[in-house]
Amino acid sequence: MDSSQQKQHQQPEIATWLNKGHAQQLMKAAQQYWNNTKDWVMWAVAQKDEQQSAEPFLGLLAWERLTERLATEPTEFFRKRVQHALVNTTDAGEIATIADIFNRLGIDVIKVTERIENRDWDIIALDFSSHAVSQYGELMPELIQLYGRTCRRYEFTVHSFADCDLAPSWIDVQYHVQKVPLMPLNTLVEHPLTLQPLYGFLSKESSISTATE
Repeated sequence: MDSSQQKQHQQPEIATWLNKGHAQQLMKAAQQYWNNTKDWVMWAVAQKDEQQSAEPFLGLLAWERLTERLATEPTEFFRKRVQHALVNTTDAGEIATIADIFNRLGIDVIKVTERIENRDWDIIALDFSSHAVSQYGELMPELIQLYGRTCRRYEFTVHSFADCDLAPSWIDVQYHVQKVPLMPLNTLVEHPLTLQPLYGFLSKESSISTATE
């Protein structure tokens, strides 16, 4: 216990002739009253802290910051959304900050990709770890609706990580080299053409021209 804590637990000094009887009882009652008052004041201050406030007061903070609780949202996750409500609302709708929004909520985003080759232009791919999807999978569609870009389609890709151990060893490789001389190639291309002459006579009858052989 440090010196500051020792001072807090020390009894107030009063005159020796008052340190007994009713005077001592009055001193203890006053000390208990001010200790309770301090606890009440600190409790009221703690209600402004999103991570410590009671749930009814947390709902008031959420209402103040225009944040509605989702249907299946855990309390701890809701506290994070209320805590970062202002900055998340400011960053919402931007591709560059969508990963920051999820990271503030405790969801790790591996990669964000847009304008994917050979895919529709409005598709945005988000890569998550399997742990994040298993824990927050039900909330992700609603979070995308809240913080994602409008008129875009989002795809989720799940990545599973595994530890791999690699041991150094010797590798024996055998190979043979064989030289093959280059031979000239002669290519002859023939295109037979067949011509057949056609002869005919041109006559004009009643302003109509006809040709006959």
